[in-house]
Amino acid sequence: MFNVSPNAYVLFDPELVIVGCNDAYLKSVHRESREEIIGRYLFEAFPSDPASDSYRLLKQSLDLVVATHRADTIALIPYDVSRAGEIPEMRYWSATHTPVFDAAGVLRYILQHTVDVTELRTLREQAQDRSILEAGVLIRAQKVQAESERLKDLFAQAPGFVGILSGPDHVFEIANTAYRRLVGGRELVGLAVREALPEVVNQGFIDLLDEVRRSGAPYVGHGVPVLLQQAPGIEEERFVDFVYHPLLDDKNEVHGIFVLGNDVTEQKRAEERLTTIAQESAHRVKNTLAMAQAVVAASIREAKDLPGANKAIQDRLAVLAITQPALIEGTLAPADIALVVPAVVGLHKDLFGRIEIAGPHAALDPATSQGLALILHELATNAIKYGALSNERGRVSIRWAPADDERRIELTWEETDGPPVEAPATKGFGTKLIERALPEGKGNRVELNFPSTGVVCRCALACP
Repeated sequence: MFNVSPNAYVLFDPELVIVGCNDAYLKSVHRESREEIIGRYLFEAFPSDPASDSYRLLKQSLDLVVATHRADTIALIPYDVSRAGEIPEMRYWSATHTPVFDAAGVLRYILQHTVDVTELRTLREQAQDRSILEAGVLIRAQKVQAESERLKDLFAQAPGFVGILSGPDHVFEIANTAYRRLVGGRELVGLAVREALPEVVNQGFIDLLDEVRRSGAPYVGHGVPVLLQQAPGIEEERFVDFVYHPLLDDKNEVHGIFVLGNDVTEQKRAEERLTTIAQESAHRVKNTLAMAQAVVAASIREAKDLPGANKAIQDRLAVLAITQPALIEGTLAPADIALVVPAVVGLHKDLFGRIEIAGPHAALDPATSQGLALILHELATNAIKYGALSNERGRVSIRWAPADDERRIELTWEETDGPPVEAPATKGFGTKLIERALPEGKGNRVELNFPSTGVVCRCALACP
């Protein structure tokens, strides 16, 4: 059936060596036998200048099939089918290249189906000038097609999101793969922005596009937050750098807008994490100095002489020097809550003698135990500066026990007999750290209250 088909077919292997063809193909390329071409490299059997459009179009299409395992079509390609030493014979073809796989899904062949569209007899009967003119038109059409395909390919592969919007409704004419990926894989071409991306209407982006169209001036945005639907009912905040650039017609009027941008969400979040780390580091330094001051003051108050005070200060500052870096680096918190709590507040317990610790051994999620260490450290520092440990008789109770479902540990920090307490008018960084130190999910929860009798903090802590 292959050999007697009236359509011209030729078969290449992935190295572009000719492995088979039918009679119609031999006739179309003016070859008398298969032996003339089978087993030969395509461009050896049909030589072509590598710098020519003919070579480039054909090689590019075949390479694309090998790379993507998808069929490709060349609408029009000129190609010389003459033998070496013969008068050049330029013919024009439409070609389809189809991948052929074996049972294991491995690419084995590429099937080329060609249609001769030269109308050679008509061209030969016409005057030479007409022949040259028509050939030129065909070649120019082929070049336009090639350039158009090249531009589309560049748009599709661009790492940033690229789009072209037309008309007053900003209809997508082009949207590349990165653009569709940014908006959850939705189809965009042919739709107005407000139809394709309804969630951005109330975020001001339509207004920006209208202003660019009205003024003819481009708009540049850096790190702009935008809520985008990634799946039905699910929106996600992304951050983008982008440009809206007006496209002008021959009358210098705006007929469309070129959109070019990059998703910088990960970069933005990394910057936010670095900022938080810097703020926390500065806060830790201030707290460490406050704690060192309290250690010195308390040591002097309880010492009977200067040598005793000097030794007590040195010993306690040495403990503080060990505890603080371990806490900040997250290496202090073991998985057992009965070890976490004494490790963090042990220095203050020994110093003030007014911290009661009670609770059983119980395993904590590692990230939860680290968060708990930060919370206890913050509560203890605040108690020394403002709360129950800032006077001579205040007390702190830290108790914990398994919750009813035994999937969580419930811990309570409670201060009594300290100065009267009032809830702060605004949340400082320390309060925010207490509320956010535990990892989200897994049943973790922090509740911070300020009754007049003393600060109370209740934590629900996830077990592994």
